[in-house]
Amino acid sequence: MITPSSHPIPAPGELCEVASGIYWLRMPLPFALDHINLYVLEDEKGLYLLDTGVQSSRSKAVWLHCLAALHKPVVGVIVTHMHPDHCGLAGWLCTEFKVPLWMSALEYYAANTTFAPNPDADTSVEMDYFIQAGLTPEHAQQYVSDRSEYTQAVAPLPLAYHRLIQDDTLSIGGRDWQVLTFGGHSPEHVCLYCAADQLLIGGDQVLPYISPNIGVYSREPDANPLVDYFASLDTLAKLPDETLVLPSHNVPYKGLGFRCQALHEHHNAMLNQLTEFCQAPRTLLQCMPELYARELSGQLLFFALAEGLAHLNYLYYNGSMARQKDADGCYRYHTIGQQDTPGGAE
Repeated sequence: MITPSSHPIPAPGELCEVASGIYWLRMPLPFALDHINLYVLEDEKGLYLLDTGVQSSRSKAVWLHCLAALHKPVVGVIVTHMHPDHCGLAGWLCTEFKVPLWMSALEYYAANTTFAPNPDADTSVEMDYFIQAGLTPEHAQQYVSDRSEYTQAVAPLPLAYHRLIQDDTLSIGGRDWQVLTFGGHSPEHVCLYCAADQLLIGGDQVLPYISPNIGVYSREPDANPLVDYFASLDTLAKLPDETLVLPSHNVPYKGLGFRCQALHEHHNAMLNQLTEFCQAPRTLLQCMPELYARELSGQLLFFALAEGLAHLNYLYYNGSMARQKDADGCYRYHTIGQQDTPGGAE
């Protein structure tokens, strides 16, 4: 079972020491998920900031307030992955304090290609992505046009960085942190594990009460991230169950093996729902009410579509699901029966 940490949740803009030399900061977010947990690792040389919050004047003010309370210089910024709530202020922090950035290679380059301004980019690929999901051209165009709000949440990243590689060791504050990298939620998500103290800085990879988004997006519409995510759960479940997990959302907790199993079951349930629902051909959009009880629109629908597609792609690649593109460019998915051929017609 999940055992939440007894540490009180810090008020917005305040710090709580969750382990010796590790400070927990709860940063507000302007999304449905209204916070992100950031961590400050204390070293004899100064402070390492782990993840950053989105780019906003409010986030900057929180950082300046908290760092002033610690009375130590900032010596580095570590980013677990490229999503705006994690890397949004990495560029500003590195510039403000003249310190280096640590990131995995795929996350660094994915962030640069995703958030760098490109007014001349061909958006037809993004349009195709939403049309294939079953949206009308008008609805698809709304998502393509609204993209700027997402990209503005990330300040330009530094032009140089230090690469984090699987099984590397970071020595910070008398602790050796093993670098673990995983796919699924993002291309090369970084977690840091200290075996001596049984501490895992988990980012978004294994959250205690919500499932991280495992999504397929327009830049890689035929991706199969659920395979990578299942593999990450198998690996993390082998860590000691007394490991204290410091996640990016909700609260620190113990019970990692239990949580990994619960997340496996959650995604398997979604796969079973889709297998049953697609006995008749269905579009991705038609699958949404089957997977999500609440009404979806805007950003919620955007992420739900991405997650639904990840599960349909998983079933497609394992031979359980066929897909057929109609004259309007929309995919219809149906569960394969004995009379069908795996990897059905495009």
